[in-house]
Amino acid sequence: MLKRALFPVVAVVLAVLVIALSWQNRQLREINEQMAVQMRQSQLDAHGLAPGTRPELLTLRTTQQTQVDIGGPRAVPQILYFFSSACRYCLASLPQLQEIATARGTAELVGVGLPPYDRLADYAGTHALRFPVAVDSAGDVAKRYRATLTPMLMVLAADGSVAYKHVGQLDADTVHAVAAALDPGSQTH
Repeated sequence: MLKRALFPVVAVVLAVLVIALSWQNRQLREINEQMAVQMRQSQLDAHGLAPGTRPELLTLRTTQQTQVDIGGPRAVPQILYFFSSACRYCLASLPQLQEIATARGTAELVGVGLPPYDRLADYAGTHALRFPVAVDSAGDVAKRYRATLTPMLMVLAADGSVAYKHVGQLDADTVHAVAAALDPGSQTH
């Protein structure tokens, strides 16, 4: 008789425990999602210049032994792509980079090669990079632009201010964001 009386009590206690654990699990998932968003934002804030920043003009030598200016006010927007020939995420980003290069319109695209420098020219040739690749051999650009992770992409508006930045492997969202940064009038809110 006691067993029969305890069974419903135990079933209710177990049901309450399952409900409580499910609620706790849901709360933990929400906390984890919030932490992931905060970590991504921290990573974005820690690397690269903040939007609105206006870096000074720098002149760099390219892999083709010419010179290219980056930063500062100019007639058209400028896209800076910081990469390393040893970076697997940079390599994986090449299809999206080519999409950006094709769809950039009049905007200037400049690759900024970070170490190892001795392989940049071969890398640019092997992967058919059809834009100048600047060599940051003194590390001035990496310091000035806080390019501590690769790949990193920045769109500078014609006035020289940072209009958009992306840190990490490029994807379809990055391609769309670059297009929107290049044509801010086309954005709909």
